[in-house]
Amino acid sequence: MRIRSFLSIAVGSMLLVGCSGTTPNLGSIGKSGNYQSSMKTGNYKKIAQDLKKNQKDDLLWYLDAGSIERFAKDYNASTFFFDKSEEKIKQYDKEVLAGKIMANIGAVMTNDTFMDYRPKIYEGILVNTYKGMNFLNENDFSNARVEFNRALERQRRAKEFFAKEISQEKKKIEEEETKKLKKKKIDPKKVKKYSQNIKTKSAIERKYSNLFAFKPYPDFVNPFTSYMSALFFMSVKDYAKAADLFKETYGMINGNEPASKYVQDDLNFALKMASSLKTKTSKHYAWVIFENGEGPSKKELRFDIPVFLFTGKLYYTGIALPTFKENKEAFSYISVINGKKIIKTKQVASMDKIIKAEFKKRFPTIMTRAITRTVAQSIIQYQLRKRGGLFGGIVGSVYQGFMNRADTRQWKQLPKNFQIARVELTLPKLTISTPRGGKLVEIKINPNSNYMVFLRVPKYNAKVVYSYISF
Repeated sequence: MRIRSFLSIAVGSMLLVGCSGTTPNLGSIGKSGNYQSSMKTGNYKKIAQDLKKNQKDDLLWYLDAGSIERFAKDYNASTFFFDKSEEKIKQYDKEVLAGKIMANIGAVMTNDTFMDYRPKIYEGILVNTYKGMNFLNENDFSNARVEFNRALERQRRAKEFFAKEISQEKKKIEEEETKKLKKKKIDPKKVKKYSQNIKTKSAIERKYSNLFAFKPYPDFVNPFTSYMSALFFMSVKDYAKAADLFKETYGMINGNEPASKYVQDDLNFALKMASSLKTKTSKHYAWVIFENGEGPSKKELRFDIPVFLFTGKLYYTGIALPTFKENKEAFSYISVINGKKIIKTKQVASMDKIIKAEFKKRFPTIMTRAITRTVAQSIIQYQLRKRGGLFGGIVGSVYQGFMNRADTRQWKQLPKNFQIARVELTLPKLTISTPRGGKLVEIKINPNSNYMVFLRVPKYNAKVVYSYISF
């Protein structure tokens, strides 16, 4: 009877896997291939229309929808969806700060995809950054100021917030795991003993050594957010604050990113303007912001680990964990041309680094959950084999194999990196070209004004999305 009962539970859980913790797949919107073909032609309006037909009250859906609407240049709609994203992020923030973070109910017996998606710190920072850029594109400098200040505040308190979040999560997980294990008549102490085995953890950590082999930025900061905020404050002639933020950005990336010299030049310019009695300068510039390529793809990594220390009679002892695959740049750089002046963009921030750095900090908790789950389910499998023979062992093996899933949900519309350049303006035409000289954008300008130019190229063969403002 117990075997049949467990089989019913297993089948029910397998059915639930298809509808629990899922998020919309933008790659499959509409007919097969529509998304990729729309990306190549730059038809983001078509993608946005398809999105709206499948709207869900889901954080990741809102994040991707906000990005797509931004690419489609519907800044009002983009801000609306980013507002929805921020509402969900703020709700989660309140739960953490109030000590009311929810436990991962049932995740020991299932997997992390059954949990609600929890916002990452870099996501909250970028939501406000992108909202600020949306308002700039609408020449709404007042609301842009609010959003850039919010983004900077998120960065300022990120480290403290993360410490509270992880502390609470560990406590809630332990409480929930103990409760669930006892209900299944499994000794929590036995699970904890096998879960904390050094050989097991070492085997996993070796698999991730290459993933974490990079020089990170300071905790939870995005140099692009600081740089973009500095540009904004310079555009509204708050040169002192702009200088502080350029200096902050330079400190984050000096010796780590090639654009540090560009940031230093901007810092010197802001300092010069801050100390000048004049509010205008005879020279004018275009600052180019290039969102290049696609951020890392979250993938599932499956392998066997030595957690089966109590018996050799198991049919399945694998573990699944999330990892990342880096995607390609659209271009290594783009050239910004005005007359005889040609300036190449350089990287100021890498989303690969930012995303993987936060993942690295969360990984010990993710790994502990995965090991605990594998140990608990392996014990159940062993018990079923002992009580039900071959049939019981097969039931446990199939259930554990089906539930061995990594959580690969993520915000998919982020760039691989942010690049910047500044060119002095003397002629009424600004040209932006590829490394091979192919023209991407040509803009008629007034050389007696300053400009910000925003470009997004997700793939080498995708159509460029661009906008610009004068100030």
